[in-house]
Amino acid sequence: MTPRDGGLSERFISFFRLVDACAAPGCPVCRCLLADSREYLEALLYEHVNDPDTRRRLRAAWGFCNHHTWMLREISDSAFGAAIIYEDMLRVMIQRFERRGRGRDPESPGCWRRLWRLFGRNRRPLLVELHGGRPMCPACRERVAAEQRYVHVVLGFVSDFQFERAYRRSDGLCVPHALQAVDMGPAGPAEVLMTRTLPKWAALRRDLTTFIEKHDHRNTLPFTDADRTGSVRAFEALAGAAGVFGSDAHEPARIRRPRPRRGDREIEQPATPAEHAAFERAKLELRIKELTEQYSELSSRAAALHYRLAQVAEDRNRLELNVSGERAANDLSQRVIVELRAEVERLRAELDRARSGTGG
Repeated sequence: MTPRDGGLSERFISFFRLVDACAAPGCPVCRCLLADSREYLEALLYEHVNDPDTRRRLRAAWGFCNHHTWMLREISDSAFGAAIIYEDMLRVMIQRFERRGRGRDPESPGCWRRLWRLFGRNRRPLLVELHGGRPMCPACRERVAAEQRYVHVVLGFVSDFQFERAYRRSDGLCVPHALQAVDMGPAGPAEVLMTRTLPKWAALRRDLTTFIEKHDHRNTLPFTDADRTGSVRAFEALAGAAGVFGSDAHEPARIRRPRPRRGDREIEQPATPAEHAAFERAKLELRIKELTEQYSELSSRAAALHYRLAQVAEDRNRLELNVSGERAANDLSQRVIVELRAEVERLRAELDRARSGTGG
């Protein structure tokens, strides 16, 4: 669980979010970015739909990109806020096309004839040029800034005990985020990160190889969950999680987008002693939480073992009683056998005496 401490900077909060994301399938950075995008859109819909700066940024960017537009459907009770935003965006779009078409009624034939004549020139229409040079989607801009922060945190804490332990359990970074880490550097942490990531990709490749081999008609081994999910896991490992990266075919080449920054001093401001103290306290709290969970798990296992031991002891007592009963029954049987043998011998003796008397 990510700590919500006012004394923690975004960088330190990102550390805990990444640690949490390492427990989920797929690239931890992708998981964090998808969650952040939903939080951003949710906050915008519930709190900022009528905010002038928000409206200005959306109008300048011609609305959200395709991915973030459809992500609005994943947010509960989003219809009202989305309607407010997109009513305004449609109004702006109509005005822009009307101005370029030089007509008052966007549905009038004369307006669209002039618009098509404008579009039919050899030079690209100004409206198209404006669209191609628009600023990035506001949600994408937030995502890019968060992405740089998360990748930098991965590099900064790659040798931290808690992060290393969490990353060891994860599926590792996807190729796009690994490339970004290598690009942002420094070289040492990036090399350590890739040393820990490449074996994860190799293990995934082995899963795919096994899945392929099991399609041989001579195969008798059953398909496992790792076999069935291998292709989907490979999709994310090579291309990132669904929706995090856009399509190469339709991504406008001229969109103004911030470039990744290289070097620690360009990316972050030095943390204050209070921030460091809050961060270390939060790390200790996380470690205590992990140890408490481990203790609870071990206690549960110990209780289960004690219960099983009690059952075994009860079974042993029951078996001993059964054995004692069998022994007593066996002793009784032996005594009966001895008595029967004595009786047989006595009867034989009497029979022999009777025969002897008859013969005399």
